[in-house]
Amino acid sequence: MKSLMVITALALTLSAPAASAAPAPALAKPTGDRPVGTAALARGDLFYPAVSASGKRKQFMTGAEAKAALAEAGITTIPPSALTAVRTDAFVDARPAGRHLPLVVLSSGAELTSLAEDLASHGTVVAVTGRTADVPAVLDSLLRSKWAPLIDPSRIGLAGRANTIDAVAADPRVGAGLDLDGTTDGPPPALDRPFLFLGTEARQPDWNRLTGWKRSLVVAGTVSASFTDLGLIGEQLGVGFGATTPAARVQAVTAAYVRAFFDEHLSGEPQPLLAQPSARYPEVGFARTSTPYLPAPTGDRPVGSTSVYLKDTSRPDPWVPSVPYRELMVTLFYPAAASTGPKTQYLTPAESAALLEGSGLDVPPDLLTTMVTNSVADVRPGGRHLPLVVLSPGYTKPRATLSALAEDLASHGYAVAVVGHTYENSGQSMPGGRFAGCASCEVPHDSAFWRKLVLGRAADVSFVLDSLTRSKWGSLIDASRIGMAGHSVGGASSLPTMVADARVKAGMDIDGTTEVPLTAPGLDRPFMFVSHRLAATACAPGNEPWERDWAQLTGWKRWAEVAGTQHASFTDVGLLADEFGIDTGATTGGVRTQAITRAYVNAFFDQHLRGEPRPLLDRPGFPEVSFCH
Repeated sequence: MKSLMVITALALTLSAPAASAAPAPALAKPTGDRPVGTAALARGDLFYPAVSASGKRKQFMTGAEAKAALAEAGITTIPPSALTAVRTDAFVDARPAGRHLPLVVLSSGAELTSLAEDLASHGTVVAVTGRTADVPAVLDSLLRSKWAPLIDPSRIGLAGRANTIDAVAADPRVGAGLDLDGTTDGPPPALDRPFLFLGTEARQPDWNRLTGWKRSLVVAGTVSASFTDLGLIGEQLGVGFGATTPAARVQAVTAAYVRAFFDEHLSGEPQPLLAQPSARYPEVGFARTSTPYLPAPTGDRPVGSTSVYLKDTSRPDPWVPSVPYRELMVTLFYPAAASTGPKTQYLTPAESAALLEGSGLDVPPDLLTTMVTNSVADVRPGGRHLPLVVLSPGYTKPRATLSALAEDLASHGYAVAVVGHTYENSGQSMPGGRFAGCASCEVPHDSAFWRKLVLGRAADVSFVLDSLTRSKWGSLIDASRIGMAGHSVGGASSLPTMVADARVKAGMDIDGTTEVPLTAPGLDRPFMFVSHRLAATACAPGNEPWERDWAQLTGWKRWAEVAGTQHASFTDVGLLADEFGIDTGATTGGVRTQAITRAYVNAFFDQHLRGEPRPLLDRPGFPEVSFCH
């Protein structure tokens, strides 16, 4: 049993004579604003919001419960009083406050008392029972008892530490389930209701049996005991369990995420805490998720975005000659005047289906329409005359796959134009319900193709600059401070764009092979290469296209390499791969790579568009980064 280690450690501590009297251990204090009452049930205890904070406080464990716990661990030298001395914050038989409240059953006995009291202090009724197998009987009894008016039978959840999926699947009254670093005796049944894993490690074997909303969250520096009151008490008594995150902190993290889960799935209140990692709880990692998300921007400004349709009538489309003009879609990101409003949709249903087609993922084709973004759609801009960064995505990738980088730049005060190069990606939704597929994918991909692609993108970017600076968005942009970056062929297009258009003052190529050579007289404006590590050792020779072009760069220049990454790591594709559990071969995680990418892109444009020196460009600021030149 998971409690065995805890009780044994307590035995070693408590059997030693105390040098002096110490304060009695205490449970975590409830964080809600309501007093908590408690009453005994036939199979456990009930906790609930109370009218007032008065009366007798409940024991953490009765003598019988303490004796049973110690007997189960085979310990005979510890008096049960070591556990019965602890008092809780719940008042015995206090009068209940409220009606038709959500009910959460905790199937782990007294060791989750702090969690039960916290939920009750926020307006939830909590039934604590010792065994998962007792859950149906507990529900039957409660819903037919004097407690029935207190409970809303349509809002019932279950959290436990053993066979929780089985219990939720077996009882249709339970609308949502949570596994708190629990165990499973065998393969669980399929379940289509919301489910959350919160614990010491990702729960991979059970993941595919869950077909509804799901998350697997890992709390760093924990052991199983960290999530319980036994771990909390043991820590206060000086018992070390091997955890590096203090038990009191883990209790706070656990209470926050459990509350958020049941608030969202029992009460219908969306919880940002469940959408993406939170800076408030850096210990919590999103190991797996059914709803993909972008990491929050690192700047201090809210972000807005809007889609802009552009039509260049001066040239035919390079991939569909029957179209006598070039159409482009651009997503413009910018600092926003407000942080409230509907968030930007990541992809349309048609774009999502096109990108996921052939991915091998067993997911709905419209999954990426649910991607959690951080920019408010069509909100009013909160600035004028901002530096502009143009971003160009990799071949076959929609412009949305650079959203995490674009949102971050905007949060730091940049206007960002992400270009959708029509017919060069998996598919792009156009005005009037039209959809443009990947016409260029049908063309042989020889050296002439790549040259045409890159030079065409340079023409696209120049047209975007012409259009934006002469449009209603012109006042948002400082036309004297324009930069360009891109990934893969989008990054490789930065050089020919800068050669052709002097308005682009600085450029960056993120892991893109430069198919079109940079020839004399070269380029005297700032340029930076960033790549994944191409060999076992850092900065190994062999990247001939970059080495060729490096010699032609006569202005400020830098060449950086990021260890543990793969080609897709620098974009949202790398983030999605981690969230979906896809092994891309990268050993540096997508979130970490995105943090590195954001840091260097921001630093580069801060220095070369804003004139603000950035030490990050003078020496590697991350252990994964090496400067090759």
